[in-house]
This record gives sequence, C-alpha cells and structure tokens, in this order.
Amino acid sequence: MSDFTDEKSERRANNITSAESLNRLAQAVLLSKAPAYKRLFASPTSAWLFSSVLLVILLLVYATFVASGAKDCENPCKSESKTIFQKGLEVSAQTLEVQLLEYELNKEIKPAEIKKIDGVIKAKFDDTKTALIQSRLSTAKVANQFLSQRMNYSFLPDMSGGFKLIVDSGTKDAAKVFYPIGFYEELNELKKNARLPKMNQKGYLGESSTLDDFNAMFALVESQYRLEQRYLERVQLYIDSMEPYLSYQWLSQRSWVFHLIFWTWFGVLINNIVWLIRVAKDRTEEADLPFSSEVYITMIPRLIIAPFVSVVFLAMVSAGIANFEITNLNNLPAFLVAAFFLGFMSESITLRIRQFFNKLVDSIKTQKQPELALADLVPEPHFLPLKNDSLSNLESNMRMAVANLTKVEHIQNETVSKARLDKIARG
Repeated sequence: MSDFTDEKSERRANNITSAESLNRLAQAVLLSKAPAYKRLFASPTSAWLFSSVLLVILLLVYATFVASGAKDCENPCKSESKTIFQKGLEVSAQTLEVQLLEYELNKEIKPAEIKKIDGVIKAKFDDTKTALIQSRLSTAKVANQFLSQRMNYSFLPDMSGGFKLIVDSGTKDAAKVFYPIGFYEELNELKKNARLPKMNQKGYLGESSTLDDFNAMFALVESQYRLEQRYLERVQLYIDSMEPYLSYQWLSQRSWVFHLIFWTWFGVLINNIVWLIRVAKDRTEEADLPFSSEVYITMIPRLIIAPFVSVVFLAMVSAGIANFEITNLNNLPAFLVAAFFLGFMSESITLRIRQFFNKLVDSIKTQKQPELALADLVPEPHFLPLKNDSLSNLESNMRMAVANLTKVEHIQNETVSKARLDKIARG
C-alpha cells in the first residue's frame, strides 16, 4: 500500500507543468522583493504567532514592573500589604464601634456585599460593645466621685472633666464620646513613678481613707481598660482573618495610567489574535476583514493610539460627558474590565469619540455682529427743552429762569467786586 502511494505522489510531481513552475518561481521572486512586513506576515499563522509572542513579552514586562513595585513599597508603605478588609474596617477605641470606610471597601467589594459584612459584624460584637458602654457609666460615677470629693478636680483636670460630663448626662452616647480612654494609662504611669499626690492612709469617723478610695477607683478603671482591650483585640483579630476570595490589590501598586496602558495593549493584541484564529479556521464573521499583511500591520498604530483613546474616554466618563455602564471606576476589578474593554474595542471606541467630536464641532456657532451705521449714532442732547404745554408749566418755567438769571448776575457781581478789591490791594 505504501509503495502504491509513493508512486502516485511521484506521478503528481512529474505532472507539474512548466507553466506552474514558472508561476511559482515568479511568486517567489515577487515575494523576495516585497517589503519586510509582507514577507514576515504572508500567512495568518505567522501573524498570530508574532502577536502571541508580543503578548507574552508585554505580559512579562507588566508582571515584572508590578512585582518590583510591590517590593519597593514593602518598607516605606506597609499599608499596601494589608488586605482590603484591614484597610476598610477600623475599630474605634473611643466609641468601640467598627467603622466601615466605604471608599476603601468599594475598590474591590460591591455595595450589597458591604452591607452584609456590616450586618455580620454588628450581630457578632454589638452585645459586647453595649455591655462595655454600660460599664463605662458605672466606672465614670466612681471616678467622678473620687476626683470631685477627694481631689476637687485638681488631679488630672482634663480627664476629670470627661467623667463629670458623663455623670451629668447619664447617657450611653456621652460615655462613648467623653470617656477618657487614656485615663488608666496615665494613672498607671503616675503610680509606677510614685508621682501621685499625697493621700491620707487612714480614714476618720469610720470613713474610708483617700488612698482606699483611690485603690478602689484604680481597680475599677483597670478592669474597664482590660475588658475594652480584649474586645478591641477580638475585633481586630476577626478583621485580620477576613480575606477576599479574589484580591486586586496589585492594581494599586503602580499608577492607574500604567495599568491602563498595559491592559489596553492586552485588549488590542487579544482582539487581533482572535481575528487571526477565525481567519485560520475559515470561520470569519461578516464584519471581519479578509487577511492581508497590510490589514494586519495596522495593529501597530492601534497599539500606539489605543492608550491615548482610553485616557480621553475615561476623562469623558469622569466629567459626565459620556455615559458608560461601568460607572464606579474606583473599583479595581471594574477598572481592569474597562481598561481591557477599551483596548479590545479600540476601533469602535475611536469611531464613537470621532462622532462625538463631530457633533461638538457642529455645536460651535458664530454670531455676526450687526453693522453700525453713522445714522444710528444719535448724540444725546445736553439739555432738555422746557415744556410749555400749559399756563401753569409756563409760569413755573418763567420763575425758574428768573431765579437762574438772578444767581448768574449775583455770581458775576461778586466776581467783579473781588477783582476790584484784588486790584486795589495790589496798587
């Protein structure tokens, strides 16, 4: 069987006419004289191989820069190594509440998921927090009693005022806001260094001594401090244990422009490779252009202009000029999708921007200024003629004229008299 196949192929080779040989030779000569890009990209296979290699190279460069950014930022900015929950969840030592920083959480987590997290944290820690706030009220009463009756508010007056406000108000909100959280640490420091004010060690008439009251207050304040520290540690431990399933913190290692440029390039190249694969499989769509080296080489200018188009388009979205389904560009996954989309559909986006600018140009209108004729320049009169349309008007106008004339004659007489006096004085 194999011998028969070899003979058949030899017959086909011998049957090649001289015209076909000359045609092949001519094509080879023309191809050798063609530009370099035509020789390199004569077939879809060589084209998608080149695009794939270029994509891998860009990916390696991108990964190297991202990794180097994380390494350089390890010592000066340790916050970058925190998870999104460690950045977006904070427990306040003053109010004992877990605060949600929505701006940070929205970078990776959807608003609906943030609400769920808030509900879980409240259900887990609200009871303990409420009990601690209630305990602050009792501690404040004892501390205020000692500081007011024994020390007359002269001992640590800044913190003593907080206890007084809590006792006067008697509410949990006041205990949250005004409780001096550094009171125990200050007392403990003074006690260790023996800097406490002098206190009576013996009581009179069956009353407790000042030192006994201080020790009782100190024990209560210390207990409150220990309980709150345990609570804060539990909450922080819970926050530290929370990790997102997919983290996109690496997108914050470099400037957003850096990531936008590379992901736009990735979109352009992957769109190009998908088109070449369809051409190679002969499964092109109606909108696809037939393969040619001239069409393929247009990928180079697309790679150049795509980042600029992406920056302009995102600026239009941020300014509210253009509408875009992806509105929360502060969200890192959404930003990644937008950057890749702007590269993948760069030709369509460029066309839309061009249409928008055409409409913008059409909206510019000039206003022709009206010609000003000399006849239109009517000078305003320096005086208004008197209206003598009635006997009463005539009489009043005559009186005004006589009065003005009298004033003028009076001024002239004074001027002449003054001139004569000046002349006599000079003589």
